[in-house]
Amino acid sequence: MISKSLFGNRLKEKRKFLGLTQAQAAEKAGIERETWGKYERGVFMPSGDVLLSFLNMGIDVSSLFAAEMPMPSENLGISKEENELLVCYRQASDLGRAVILSAARGAEKKAAKDHQVSAADKTA
Repeated sequence: MISKSLFGNRLKEKRKFLGLTQAQAAEKAGIERETWGKYERGVFMPSGDVLLSFLNMGIDVSSLFAAEMPMPSENLGISKEENELLVCYRQASDLGRAVILSAARGAEKKAAKDHQVSAADKTA
């Protein structure tokens, strides 16, 4: 079992990784900003419902309780741009996430189509 202060420090790191203020994180979690602050300071531990809201925000809850911290994203081969996209996606509303996915899928289809046209031009 980890200490409340270690949990709080990890939660703070996750919030900052997502680019959120305490107020923004609290709003996304459906709790008061003061409560979020108490989690980060190790005064309180969140309930199961709050932990589920953390998951919905994109926080890896298991890493908050892990005996060892996982490696930072930069050591996992994630570029700065990929990390920025992930942060934006996690902060987006449901509609925003749909738009991001649609744009990514559309760009992928366009690239595939352009590749087919280019290949056809070379054979003609």
